[in-house]
Amino acid sequence: MKFLPDSLQSTQFRNYFMGNMLSYHGVQIFIFAESWIVHELNEAPEALGLLGLYASIPILVFNLFGGALADRFSKKLILSVVQICMATVYFFFAYLYSTDYIQDWHVYIIAGIISFTQAFDNPTRISYFPSLLEKKHLSSGVVVDLFAWQGTRVTAPLLAGFIFAIFGGSVALILAGITTILFVCILATTKPLTKLEKLKKGNTLIDILDGLKYIYNNKPILILLTMSFLVYLAGYSYIGMLPYITVQIYEVGSAITGLLLMGVGIGAVLPTIIFSKSGIPNKRIGICLSLVCTGILSVLFSLSPLIIQSIPMAFILIVLIGFSNSIYVIAVMSAIQMYVDDKFRARIVGVFVLSFSFMSLGSLWVGFLGGLIDSVFSVEKVGVLVALSFGGFVLFTVGILVYLFSDSVKKIS
Repeated sequence: MKFLPDSLQSTQFRNYFMGNMLSYHGVQIFIFAESWIVHELNEAPEALGLLGLYASIPILVFNLFGGALADRFSKKLILSVVQICMATVYFFFAYLYSTDYIQDWHVYIIAGIISFTQAFDNPTRISYFPSLLEKKHLSSGVVVDLFAWQGTRVTAPLLAGFIFAIFGGSVALILAGITTILFVCILATTKPLTKLEKLKKGNTLIDILDGLKYIYNNKPILILLTMSFLVYLAGYSYIGMLPYITVQIYEVGSAITGLLLMGVGIGAVLPTIIFSKSGIPNKRIGICLSLVCTGILSVLFSLSPLIIQSIPMAFILIVLIGFSNSIYVIAVMSAIQMYVDDKFRARIVGVFVLSFSFMSLGSLWVGFLGGLIDSVFSVEKVGVLVALSFGGFVLFTVGILVYLFSDSVKKIS
């Protein structure tokens, strides 16, 4: 077993990792399903933008509470309850899609419910796995845990796309529910190596305020978290808008959409393999270089269809974007897990995960700005591409500025 990353030498973490892979398959299938079904019901780019809004609001409101609860109560219990709730919603969504009554607003409500559960799931999940590892293996564990998310982005979208094309969306959603239940069963077999410290005094609101004070007084972490909100808002919305791009611009179906999303996953999983042994050595360079490269690649991906509509070219660009994105997440998550006090871990992770929801909010501004550009300039299917390229330019600029002028980020190198 010496060929395995250090973290997978732990039986507890290895079991958790396998269950995590199953659970993330369910999440990725659902993400594909909600965006595809909304676009199927309403082809306007604003429809996907509204989906992003409904998928963001509950996380924005409740994510800090989720992190505070995870620091106070049993993480395993919270994870189990939340996953069962998510599986129930997947099964209901499958039933609703099989009827003739489903409308886009139904999907918005379902997206909001799943977002609410993820507000408790994400900070709990990410703060639970370090307890399954020795401290010396934590850096490897961060990368391997991210591999579970990034790896399923390779297989799940392609699987979902073909299931949609061959068997229908209800079958895909039922599969998502089954994989989620299996994770709960495997999670029950895990046991922390050391007793997790829980908060005993105070209340949830005080816990949240204490976490925010901790971030404010820890300048490198404050800079990283603040930057992450901007990064996800400006440059990652292309994922939520992909059904619009593939159907309206490339004129292809669910299978090719799944293939392109698989390309994001392929690119994203490669850094988790490359850095699984010891993590990214210089996190500052990793973060800034990732932003610069992602910005350039995003502009190329967004504007290339105006010159040549080539699926192979789009696939190559999206693989490279996924690769660059992954380096950013690995570097930031490693910095948080390495430098944050254990008793604040779930709350700080909760804030970082909160920034993920801005990816969905990015779909909101891209969808509406794209529709506005098309309307004002009397063009068709161009506005979304222009809006996405602007987001890429913002990422490029942030990467340069942070590298040149942020002394705080230098401290995490």
